[in-house]
Amino acid sequence: MKSTSKSTSKSTSKSTSKSTSKSKSKTQSTTGSGGSDKALDRFKKAISSARTRLQSSGSGRKMFPAGFLWGAATAATHVDGGDVNSDWYHWCQMPGKIKDGSSCFTACEHWTRYEEDFKIMKKLGLKTYRLGVDWSRFQHAPGAPFDRQALDHFRGMLSSLVSKRIRPLLTLNHFSIPQWWLEKGGWTVEENLKEFYDFIEFIVPGVGDLVSDYITFNEPNVYAVMGYLLGDWPPGEKGLGGYLNSLKTQRHMLMAHFKLYDYIRETHAQKNWAAPQISIAKHMRVMDPANPENPLDLDRCREADYRFNRAFPDSIQEGRLLTPFGKGEKVHDGNAWDFFGLNYYTRDVISFSLWNIGSLFIKQEFKPDAPKNDLGWEIYPEGLYRLVRDVHERYGLPIRITENGVADGDDHLRGDYIKSHLTELHRAMQDGARVDAYYHWSFCDNFEWAEGYSARFGLVQMDYDSQKRILRPSADLYARIVRSGVVPA
Repeated sequence: MKSTSKSTSKSTSKSTSKSTSKSKSKTQSTTGSGGSDKALDRFKKAISSARTRLQSSGSGRKMFPAGFLWGAATAATHVDGGDVNSDWYHWCQMPGKIKDGSSCFTACEHWTRYEEDFKIMKKLGLKTYRLGVDWSRFQHAPGAPFDRQALDHFRGMLSSLVSKRIRPLLTLNHFSIPQWWLEKGGWTVEENLKEFYDFIEFIVPGVGDLVSDYITFNEPNVYAVMGYLLGDWPPGEKGLGGYLNSLKTQRHMLMAHFKLYDYIRETHAQKNWAAPQISIAKHMRVMDPANPENPLDLDRCREADYRFNRAFPDSIQEGRLLTPFGKGEKVHDGNAWDFFGLNYYTRDVISFSLWNIGSLFIKQEFKPDAPKNDLGWEIYPEGLYRLVRDVHERYGLPIRITENGVADGDDHLRGDYIKSHLTELHRAMQDGARVDAYYHWSFCDNFEWAEGYSARFGLVQMDYDSQKRILRPSADLYARIVRSGVVPA
């Protein structure tokens, strides 16, 4: 599959110099494939259609229940800055790996400016914040002692958040790993898992009195595709070897998830802490066949949907290493999650292609005439309704929307994007799905992996030269929704 989560295929035009491209990235984008008048018109038609569907269901006033958790999300590598021990820091030093030639070293300085950011979150009325913790910040070399000073600092961050009555959702692995661990094979080597477990046994007891909500892994499918099939992320593998390693990676993440789930629950019980709520954050895309009448398109669409959307959560549900991660071996009692964390951005159109042997004859595209964001991804609000309904019916779990947002440097799409997607989410809830939380991606503009600083997802605009935070109009809209629980027309 050609593109997954928050990344697209490499640009054919490379920046002429690192300094020039970084300077460009620090200025708010004024162009993008989502910026055309035609795309905007199509988007507004999609929004109107969503509103019509909701009103025809009998409720034009989209009131979310009291106690609904409104939040925003980031990842440590995206925002924290200052970590020179991660694989992503080293990846940024390699020419041509980051679209705008930038580095994650500075990012948003969230590690040191967290108090400023938490005050903004409080001002917006957020009830919860999804944040990450990078192993590489706490262990700098193989076998090295864990950094207690870094732990104390992180506890200070969490304490500040909790004092503002903002509930943390802690992601324990959001793609980034220590460079030294990557050089040992990272997730592809089963024996390496012991070192990851050592980190978990350091961090969970260290912060568990302040945290009761956990994401073990963010988007394992995306990590495998981008790092081992497309080669756009570290370690940059492709070909047959990369394909096999992508399966090993997801197999070992599955095994680790089962172990983490049991360990976190046992630790909280032993220490009389609040019972934890644990899941993964699963990136899912609506998969539609290019030609519903073509049996080959239908077959490849089903295969893409299973491999990208279903195989990992089905394995968690059943406690088995299902195809393609194993032969169905039973490794856990199953149901090793307490809610379903759903990341949703877009839809793929799938067709059969003889030329795509390496991707199992699956050709993935976006609808050419559809409204798109600055990265060229289709904006498809109804997809959130479809996936939430499907997850509800398939897994029967409470759902949290752990990511949903739009690359939109000019902020001319984000307001309607939020309203249209929340309209579809509300419709799914009216139809019986239990949804407990919504985390907008993202709280602020940040370092978006291979896109660098060029893709802007934030409610809060970043001026990277001054590190100034500027609330966008869409942030004001979101704050009104958070306070009222009502999505305006």
